[in-house]
Amino acid sequence: MSTQYEQINAPRFVVETVGGHEQIAIAAQRNIFIMLFLLVWLGGWTVGGVAAIGALLSTSFQPFLVFWLGGWALGEALVAATLCWLFSGVEVLRVLGSDLEVSHQMLGFTRRRLFRGSEIRDLSSYATPFFGRYNQMPLPFLAGNKTGSVKFTYGARTIYLAAGLDEPEGRLIVDRLRQRLPSTAAA
Repeated sequence: MSTQYEQINAPRFVVETVGGHEQIAIAAQRNIFIMLFLLVWLGGWTVGGVAAIGALLSTSFQPFLVFWLGGWALGEALVAATLCWLFSGVEVLRVLGSDLEVSHQMLGFTRRRLFRGSEIRDLSSYATPFFGRYNQMPLPFLAGNKTGSVKFTYGARTIYLAAGLDEPEGRLIVDRLRQRLPSTAAA
């Protein structure tokens, strides 16, 4: 009887050089069950919204239906954006000079945030609590994201990065960032 070792998995991020700068690219965590569920839900939600719009156009003005359609449109937009992120989203971490640039890219759109390297403190890896992974919208474009395997203090806020990765992967990213950021980031 022979026993085989478990396979060692590579990190779920890519380190590459673009435009003379090293960057860490992290693809959005894809969960097939959630993606399929949201696609089916979006189909049913769209049918319901189209029916409500048809009813609004064919009958007299109904304030509740107008109010409901506002919520419908918000739900439609959030779920569509979530699906777009799950299918095509990428988080990119790059040190420019002594500053940290974090960008989130989806379908050709990019949201960039630049953090002064001299103001970054307590850069560390972070184990997202089990239920913390599931009670957050997977949209980093929205404010208030509190998940990620990397965290640091920036002024009076805690910033979380690298959502969807495990703590050991976060440690690898922290080690790379500490080599390039000012020494105050580790303090």
